[in-house]
Amino acid sequence: AHATLGLRYGTEPEQFRHAKLILAWGANIHGTSVHLWPFIVEARRNGAKLVVIDPLRTRTAALADQHLTINPGSDLALALGMMHVIIGEKLYDADYVARHTHGFDALADLARAYAPGRVASLTGIASGDIVQLARDYAATRPAVIRLNYGVQRSERGGAAVRAIAALPALTGSWKDT
Repeated sequence: AHATLGLRYGTEPEQFRHAKLILAWGANIHGTSVHLWPFIVEARRNGAKLVVIDPLRTRTAALADQHLTINPGSDLALALGMMHVIIGEKLYDADYVARHTHGFDALADLARAYAPGRVASLTGIASGDIVQLARDYAATRPAVIRLNYGVQRSERGGAAVRAIAALPALTGSWKDT
């Protein structure tokens, strides 16, 4: 299976119960991942915040602490805008990035072009919400992103998925504690 599909590396559903911040990015968890929902309910009982990033007010968005209504196909801009803030405010894990990632300088150069004001005009999300999301994601441990397939089904979908998947590496979320 690995030769065909590659390594599937991600957060196990059972681990979501420990999260303090959950980003449901294009993921209608309550409607399509009912096996995961009880762990999110448990995390929220323990103080976790659930933020939904989705063009539609899904069942999950209706139950979330915050719903960021993103313009369809603008997920790459939002991820780069978050990186703009995280890198610009030095909220990233510099040691982890230096030891375990490649291409940081090129990514930082790209993210510099995605200031919150520009990203707001592309995504439809207020610049203050973009800044706060980036700061919350960088500062909250543990934080988890549940990314669903719909994000990749746009013109820049592959790049969006790569950028979103880079956020945990930028903040050092994959390191052993």
